[in-house]
Amino acid sequence: MPARRVAVVGAGFAGLAAAEALAAGGAEVTVFEARERVGGRVHSQRLDNGAVVELGAEFVLPGYDVLRETAARLGLELYEKGTLYGDREPRCGPPVTRDELIVADAALRTAGPGSIADALERLVPSAGAREALAARLAVSSAYELEDQDAATLAEGAVGFGDFPSQGIAGGNDRIARALADRPGSGVHMAAAVTRVVWSPDAGVVVRAGTDEAVVDACVIAVPAPHALELEWDPPLPDWKRQALAAVRYGQAAKLFLPLASPVPPGHVPSQTLSVPLRFWTWTQRGPDGEPVPAASSFAGSPSALELLEVDSGPAKWVDAVRRLRPDLDFAAEPPLLQTWHDDPWARGAYSARALSSPLEDEALARPVGSVAFAGEHTAGRWHGLMEGALRSGLRAAREIEELLAARV
Repeated sequence: MPARRVAVVGAGFAGLAAAEALAAGGAEVTVFEARERVGGRVHSQRLDNGAVVELGAEFVLPGYDVLRETAARLGLELYEKGTLYGDREPRCGPPVTRDELIVADAALRTAGPGSIADALERLVPSAGAREALAARLAVSSAYELEDQDAATLAEGAVGFGDFPSQGIAGGNDRIARALADRPGSGVHMAAAVTRVVWSPDAGVVVRAGTDEAVVDACVIAVPAPHALELEWDPPLPDWKRQALAAVRYGQAAKLFLPLASPVPPGHVPSQTLSVPLRFWTWTQRGPDGEPVPAASSFAGSPSALELLEVDSGPAKWVDAVRRLRPDLDFAAEPPLLQTWHDDPWARGAYSARALSSPLEDEALARPVGSVAFAGEHTAGRWHGLMEGALRSGLRAAREIEELLAARV
């Protein structure tokens, strides 16, 4: 029997994980990627001073079992950054003690239904703790708390604690590049898919520019807005279109300031949180154990990006970082600012659990005919994470394999 042919739309972590799994199962896989690089919202870059920084997804946290297994299988090294992702020192807000933060964090775990903003008002009497936790949660989720489901408090990306954080030596996007180099991956770059012709019980035709691929099945692994904007023939069923249209994305930006005299995490508080401006700044170690010669900052939520005027450039944010971290010896080199809301293929950071427009986890992940759907927004409790993207790709590959097996 000839090999089954499968198209994968999108060469981020989700699409490449699906492609590798399908190729390993004997399928002939073609991956279409609109960008001229793989990785999607995972993008590593080397600064002029040699520091490797993550323009997108950065921290490998406890519970990222699939990512760790994938890295090991690909021969990639994980290293300890020395940055305590879940333990940020709040500054510039109302006074607060560490004990108050611990008590308030525990209280929020019992929040129940409603918004995070409501839960903070109901359960956290300390103004200092309330403001610090509001900033911490808005930053990590990249979404406004007034419209954010309190269920988010149980998700790992907003967790508190002194747990370690890791990264991939040489940059997190080495996972994407290694997956793209695997035998049978067949990645076509700068190939934006515009049309998908599908049938409830037959094959799929995928069009990218003037090229068409006639395949037995397809995986769509792009952000929800792009999945919706594809020309679907016939149109997607209402339940799928409504689920994709309901996805809301947080907004985030990252800023990197070169350091003349880098300091290792722990020498001074590595993780500092600007409570009023809703960003945090940290230092870290590289794979060699030496301090990275750059200070990294992350701002989350649309209101934070507006406060920092990132659409006008990095100037206001640079000044804010310098005031937040007067202990750091900043170099004269220019800063690097990365935004995602204005990236045409991302249009946001990662999916958010909005109260006004909930993520319909089951509908987002459910296949349509011979088309499976992947991407962090389809990953249920793992949404918004590199781990979720990988898990969704593997889940989509299993769905395609089951579908093709049923046709034999």
